[in-house]
Amino acid sequence: MPNTLLESIALNSLESISLYKQSIAIIDDNNPYYCYELLVNHLDHQELYFFRYVINEEVSVVMPFILRDILHDDVKTGYYDVTSPWGYNGPLFHPSLSKELIEGFWVAVDAWYKENKVVSEFVRFNFSENYTFYTGETIHTLRNVKGKIADWDYFWSNLKSNTRNQFRKAKKEGLTFELHFGTIDEAKVKAFYDVYIGTMNRRDAIDSFYHPLEYFTEFCEKNPRKCAIGLVYENDLAISCELFLISDDTMFSFLGGTSSDHFKLRPNEYLKINAIDWARTQGLTYYMIGGGLSNSETDNLYLYKKKYFPFDDDIHFYTGRKIIDKQVYLKLTNENSTDDTLSMEEIEKIEEGFFPRYRA
Repeated sequence: MPNTLLESIALNSLESISLYKQSIAIIDDNNPYYCYELLVNHLDHQELYFFRYVINEEVSVVMPFILRDILHDDVKTGYYDVTSPWGYNGPLFHPSLSKELIEGFWVAVDAWYKENKVVSEFVRFNFSENYTFYTGETIHTLRNVKGKIADWDYFWSNLKSNTRNQFRKAKKEGLTFELHFGTIDEAKVKAFYDVYIGTMNRRDAIDSFYHPLEYFTEFCEKNPRKCAIGLVYENDLAISCELFLISDDTMFSFLGGTSSDHFKLRPNEYLKINAIDWARTQGLTYYMIGGGLSNSETDNLYLYKKKYFPFDDDIHFYTGRKIIDKQVYLKLTNENSTDDTLSMEEIEKIEEGFFPRYRA
């Protein structure tokens, strides 16, 4: 039998942050969604941790997670829940792990949850099928548009004619495009930030989207080969922006925005098509543009993104849901509910609706 050890480590010191980065590098240092600086958040009553699963003295699994206090009437209950940081992550498995060893990891995680009063878990999985052998419910959550960009002529010819015309219109209007990669000047990060925050304000976004400027400057500084910033200008004014994440073969859309006063100039189309051309010249093969606001094939945001790659196969995003302590989950849900008292049978239907239900 292999010798295994599950460590849970709070990412609250230079030493633990360094250990996390070293552990990630041992398994796969290519995925930008596991960058520490991307995972950090500054919301109250939650702390960033990671599991480190060591098999025969070798780091074999790393999983970042957020441990959150569960409150009732703004008072800590003494219970916690776990959620993934924003993005596509969950456990990062060493590629050589067997089914039995992966199952052993989840058994160890569930035991840790029980020992530490964790009531429920919500996982945002990555695109490497790391949901396989998960001990909770695996939910197909979102279609994500992913297109091949290595052949420019193929990409351009597959665009709908109105999309090509929107690109030409933006060019004719005199818009200019910039792509910043590697060492990114702080002024360019600030230009991105101003457009991005303006967009979040217009959309009345939730708190987790409101990062301070320093979050972006530090991420770009510490991960120069894993991010890029695209900007579109009208004269000297930045009117559209996007922060891209970069792996060895893929460019990912992450966060962006556009000035509502300039929609008619089609700056977003101009940005994305120019960014795709840049990525192609850098030797990247794919562009992952993301999904919609729902899993529906008629979702307007999904259809907007799909217009760039109408004939490419989508890639699918899965999330995981798990109740560890059913009695406490039921108690918390009924305490926080404005509806009638719910039964255990109703509580256990976790595939649909908001999860965990006591935070609805």
